[in-house]
Formats: sequence, structure tokens, C-alpha cells
Amino acid sequence: MKKNLNLNELVWFLILIGFTCYFYMVISTDKITLFVHPKMVKYVSFALYFFMVLVVFQVKNIFSSQKVKSLKFGYIMFLIPLALGVLLKAEGVSTHSVISKGFSLTSQLKINTLKHKHITLVDGTEVCEHDEEYSHPANHEDASLDGNLESLALKEAKIIDMSNEEFLKNYENIYGNPHNYVGRVINMKGFIYKQEGLSKNEFILSRILISCCAADAQLVGLLCDYSEAMVFAEGAWINIVGTLAEGEYEDYKSGEVSIIPVIKVSKIEEINKQDNEYIYN
Repeated sequence: MKKNLNLNELVWFLILIGFTCYFYMVISTDKITLFVHPKMVKYVSFALYFFMVLVVFQVKNIFSSQKVKSLKFGYIMFLIPLALGVLLKAEGVSTHSVISKGFSLTSQLKINTLKHKHITLVDGTEVCEHDEEYSHPANHEDASLDGNLESLALKEAKIIDMSNEEFLKNYENIYGNPHNYVGRVINMKGFIYKQEGLSKNEFILSRILISCCAADAQLVGLLCDYSEAMVFAEGAWINIVGTLAEGEYEDYKSGEVSIIPVIKVSKIEEINKQDNEYIYN
């Protein structure tokens, strides 16, 4: 029996080729990390190999004796996402979309009710002096912290550098035991988030945290206090140097007052948006 070109099978073959090439492109250019956590890339790579196998097996179906009256309409469901993936620039999650999800500074705290009184350091930084219950070195929480080598390294470092590699570890340490880092110099890059309820001199220096994929993206950040007038718009990327302090923060939704870490900014400069804005958990 004479075999003719089967148009439907040919179109499906081309679709499989298209997805194979697209997966290869996003993996080889590392753009895949704009959509999924690096630890998930291996599963995407498996999908690439799977598509390659499908392409090989599809070749034999292109020529068949089956008569084709018309193209299957269902193919358009595969062509649309493939076309969008190829034509649109891969940008991942935007800062504004993550901001729209909301963010609570108090939700970052492990210790959120401390007895305190305000004091002022020699350099003019306002901080909170804690009860002996929290500040005494023999406290069991401090003892466990001292046993943590990563926390010790952070406490002994001259400057706390919130680099991408160290961000999450340092962030958790600062929020977990903020009073241990009062007076320390910190350097951090991020984008500006002007949350409702903040004063004109305050902003949240933020990053996007990814645990699995772009769908679970969430905002993390530290409250900053800058004495001079802000000239940067929300979403602008900046690099700041400042001193860690603590201060009272009243949640604008719940009205709950908590003691949170605050960066007293001494230097600020605008920088280019990072190629990859994410911090990976």
C-alpha cells in the first residue's frame, strides 16, 4: 500500500521539535532559573530528553496510509504556548506582581514581643535595650545560637554582606535574633517597596524568594530608614550601606506593635536591575 504524507502527523512532529528546541534553549541559556528553582532543573532536563524520544518515534508516523481530510483543531492548544514562549522575552516574575501579593514585616519574626526601652548610641543610632531575659549571654537561646557556626561567622564578620549566596542565611539570623546584630554594618542590594503605613523616610529593601518555582514567589526584605529625602521610585534597584538597629513597627492592617530589625541607611546608590532577581530557598 502506498504511503502518503500525513499532514496531521507532520504538524505534531513539528510541534514536538518546537518544544524540544525551546526546552533546550531555556536550559542551555540558564533562563530556566527564571521560572523554577535550580534544584528543579534536573526535572526539566528529563522533560527535554523525553521530548527527544517522542520526536524519534514520531518520524515513522509522518508517512502513513491513513487519509487525512483536515488538520486537527486541537493542535492550536499546543501551538499558542509554544509561540508565546518563543516570541516573548523570558522575564520571570515581576517585582510588582510579587508586591501585589502583600508582605508583612511582623510575619518574618521569630521573636516579636520583647520588653525594651529606647537608647541612643554614640553615632546617633536609636536602638532598643532589652530585658535581661533576652540579652543575657547565658540565655538558652543565645547558647544555642553560639553553637551555630554560621551565626558565629555572621557575628564575627566586619560587615554583614547580604549577597545572593548568603542572603537567606543572614536574613533568618537577623530576624531570628535581631538584638544580636544591633550596631553592625550591613551591605544589601534589592528593590524598593513602599508599603502602606510607612513614613516618607522609610522603605522596605526587598528581594524575591523562590522555594520551588515562580508560582510560589514571595517577598522578603528589611525595613530601612533613610534620613534624607527619597528620590527613587518603588521598584528601583539600589545598593545600601547602613547600621542595623531595632525599632517599633505597627502593622498597618492588624495594628500589632512589634520590635523588628531596621537598617539605618548611611549610603544609598541606584544600580542596574539584577539579571536574576531571585533568592533561592
